Amino acid sequence: MSESIELTGNMHMHTPYSDGEKYHKDIADAAIEAGLDYLIVTDHNIWVDGLEGYYENENGRVLLLVGEEIHNVRRQPQASHFLAFGAERELASFSADPQRLIDETKAAGGMGFLAHPIEKDVPIFNEPNLGWHDWDITGFHGIEIWNYMSSFKSQLAIALTNLRLKWKPLAYLTVIRVGLNPEKYITAPEPEALALWDKLLAEGKQIVGIGNSDAHGTPMSLGPLHREIYPYEYLFRAVNTHILVPESLNGDIRHDKSMIFNAIRNGHAWVGYDLPHPTNNFRFTGHGINKGIMGDKVQLDAGATLQAKTPIPANIRLVHHGKVVASVENKTHLTYIPVEEGAYRIEATIPFQGKERGWIYSNPIYLY
Repeated sequence: MSESIELTGNMHMHTPYSDGEKYHKDIADAAIEAGLDYLIVTDHNIWVDGLEGYYENENGRVLLLVGEEIHNVRRQPQASHFLAFGAERELASFSADPQRLIDETKAAGGMGFLAHPIEKDVPIFNEPNLGWHDWDITGFHGIEIWNYMSSFKSQLAIALTNLRLKWKPLAYLTVIRVGLNPEKYITAPEPEALALWDKLLAEGKQIVGIGNSDAHGTPMSLGPLHREIYPYEYLFRAVNTHILVPESLNGDIRHDKSMIFNAIRNGHAWVGYDLPHPTNNFRFTGHGINKGIMGDKVQLDAGATLQAKTPIPANIRLVHHGKVVASVENKTHLTYIPVEEGAYRIEATIPFQGKERGWIYSNPIYLY
């Protein structure tokens, strides 16, 4: 792909059609305020038809699309959640059989992602691990490498474990503390999620990584304290999926929707933690016999190079099947001459509020 247009979006959130607090118009308004270009609403076990389109207000517009988050409500725990995009049909009837669900999503022309595949238990609140548990599957398109609300849950689990709290009222105070200071506690994707991704890539699979909010707008009360954990607009300023498309959105919903889904399908994307600093204008390219961007295949030859560029100085790492093969500190550019085939992806971190934060996680370039 030559010159590309960048779009920023979020692909995992909920409305009152399942367990969210705001309807589509209000969510779209929050997305416009946060500067997003596209949204995919994914209510649990229901595909809500007839609400896709451009939503506008005096501050701009956003393209809102509709997918579905599917899980088997009879499963204990209710784990193994699956995000379906582009199927254009209800798929919840296949939830009891994960492989059938994947196959039916593909047969309908859609693509499926394993939602928040890695989570931690929070036993004091009887909150089980709702990650992906049913691994006897093939054919899924990608995984959600960073889910903001799962990060909140994991950080809460770590805080409670460290404090060894067994009295629920004190545990609620920890919920408030973590909930009121997400920037302090949420620092990166789960390391196990990145390790899972690298394992799949090393096996030769082309697995697209995405990152999202999982926004619900859930209210929480503790005595006189009332807090929304977390507002949609706040979450839309945090972990997002940036995509590269060949041309600007033109307002034709069918055309623009197809272009967005093609970019996601092809992995022309990166996960950006935009809260510490926007990740706009990040690029990762490969140059060999042919040229490519994230998600592309590039033929390896003697002059092949991989190049990454970040919008501000960062600590940049090039990862090949789980191993860091090149790195720079406090730089905006990394260049590497590869000698091995396989999937190469970029990680970049920056300091924020006294900690090093995960910032950019690119999809791979595949050298062959």
